[in-house]
Amino acid sequence: MKVNFNRLFWGFILIFLEIHIFIDLLPDPVGYYLIFSGVNATTKGNRNADRIKILASILIIVSIPTVVVQQTVGMNAVGHIEAISLWFIYTTILAIVKLILVFFVFQFIMEIVMTLSDEALIKRSSQAFKVYMVLMLIITFSHSFVMNIWSDLVAAYLLFTIPISIGLEIMFLVLLRKLHKHEALQ
Repeated sequence: MKVNFNRLFWGFILIFLEIHIFIDLLPDPVGYYLIFSGVNATTKGNRNADRIKILASILIIVSIPTVVVQQTVGMNAVGHIEAISLWFIYTTILAIVKLILVFFVFQFIMEIVMTLSDEALIKRSSQAFKVYMVLMLIITFSHSFVMNIWSDLVAAYLLFTIPISIGLEIMFLVLLRKLHKHEALQ
C-alpha cells in the first residue's frame, strides 16, 4: 500500500493557511485535491481511503467559494459574530465536514501504522487522534454558542481556543510529516 503522505501534508497545509490578497493565495480546493491524490494511490477496497476520496472530492467543489471570500467574514473586531448569515452557516458546515475528513484520515493512519512494527509511532498516532478529535469537537461545537455570550468573554474565548486549534493542526501536520519520512513507508 503506497500512500503519498507528502501530498496529504501539503494538502492540509493549504487548507490550514489562509492568505487573502483579493483571492486566497493558498486555495482550499487545491489542498483537498492534494489529499485526494495522496490517498488515491492506495489499494482498492480500503474503506477509509474510499471515504477520504469521497469527502475530498466533495470538498474540492464545495470549498470553491473560499478562494474569493475570506472565511472570517461576518465577524467584528473582537471576533463576535454579528449575525447568523448564510456564510456563517456555510463555513460552519465546511468546518464540520473537514473534521469528519480528518477523522477518516486518522483512521487511515491508524490502519497503516498498525502494520508497522514501530510501537512508538502507533502510540503517538493513537494519542494524537484522541487529543485532536476531542478538543476539535469541543471547539467546533462551542463556536455555535459564542454568539450568545458577552463580547468581553468572546475575546477571552478566542484567546483560549485559537492557540489550541492552531496547536492541534500543527500536531496533526507534524504526524503527517513523520509518516512521510518513515523508512518503512518509503
